[in-house]
Amino acid sequence: MERVVEWVREKPILASLTVFAGLVLGTVLFVVVQAITAVNSIATEEFDPSLAGQTLSTRTEADIAAQIAAREEQLRAEADAQRTQALTDAEIQALLEELEEQRNVPTAFVVPNTKSPKLPDEMFTSVLLIGADASGFLADVLIYVLIPSDGATPMMVSLPRDLYLIDECTGGYGRINSALGGCKGVASGPELLSLTVLDFTGIEVDHFARVNFSGFEWVVDQLGGTTVCVGDRPIRDPKSALDLGPGCHQADGQTTLAWVRSRNPEYQNDAGEWSRPGGSDFDRQSKQQEILFQLAGKLTSASSVGALSSILGNLSSVVRTDSSWGVGEMASLAFQYRGIDSSSVRRLSIPIQNYRTSGGAQVLIPAKRFNDTLSAVYPRAARSSDE
Repeated sequence: MERVVEWVREKPILASLTVFAGLVLGTVLFVVVQAITAVNSIATEEFDPSLAGQTLSTRTEADIAAQIAAREEQLRAEADAQRTQALTDAEIQALLEELEEQRNVPTAFVVPNTKSPKLPDEMFTSVLLIGADASGFLADVLIYVLIPSDGATPMMVSLPRDLYLIDECTGGYGRINSALGGCKGVASGPELLSLTVLDFTGIEVDHFARVNFSGFEWVVDQLGGTTVCVGDRPIRDPKSALDLGPGCHQADGQTTLAWVRSRNPEYQNDAGEWSRPGGSDFDRQSKQQEILFQLAGKLTSASSVGALSSILGNLSSVVRTDSSWGVGEMASLAFQYRGIDSSSVRRLSIPIQNYRTSGGAQVLIPAKRFNDTLSAVYPRAARSSDE
């Protein structure tokens, strides 16, 4: 101890620098540990779409009939529960009608362009972003992020929730958003949804992140809100609880959620009358992506590791990811694309057509294979129809 005191007296500057360095290092280690702890506290679930797909392919007709009945029971239980902000009676009835169609679908009935050739898994790192409705049974928002392994521009595509694709659980067709209900005893919601996305795009889902309505509001509020610009006329949508005046607004979580969920907006004219101009689903998808970029920008521009740790700690209670998405991979991805904005990402649009099923449900069917849309901007992905 005496030697230490003597050394400090002889070299006070060096001693001070040593102490300072120790404090800095200790502080950095502390906040890094905090950040890792916060990421590790995010709720995860087992995620193995490949195993689920293998199990689905070996089922008997009796197994499939039992799983259709289980899904119907789940829907009826949802109707009986009448939970606030859960599925409406109309939504439940539409899903039940689709299940009835899937029981009686002719074997020769085929919706075109629902499949794409499978691409090599190493071609992309892919993340499926899922916005679940209040019931947890339907996916209200689906955004697929594709990061090419060759360093090419990242891509993003919104998958319309009414896209009518093959339902791997029932063997028929259904809206893609209903795949989040899963296949009882075989595939969880994210697994069944990922198999549906793989079938349609040809790209295996590596990771997913899921948040529900209340969680999304919490995320937006924790990150300081968003900016919503609605144009030069008041806008409203009673179904999503949207009600805003003209211009740009600093929006909290509740208002932001109403904005991205709005499907039937009405605008007020100079005479004070409200009318619906017939906005497309592409408008809704564009709004969702812009809000996502705003939130990602706030998250990756945290002023310090401590600030990031605090944000992650707050978000951990409302975001759910797959169990294989480790801290290191998350951190590497976040660092690689820190500060990214909408101009740095190529946004793809899925060509669609309106279609009415035999049961009268209004859905959307793809007008071309996803692989054709993808290969137009990323030629490495091009595959012929017989691959």
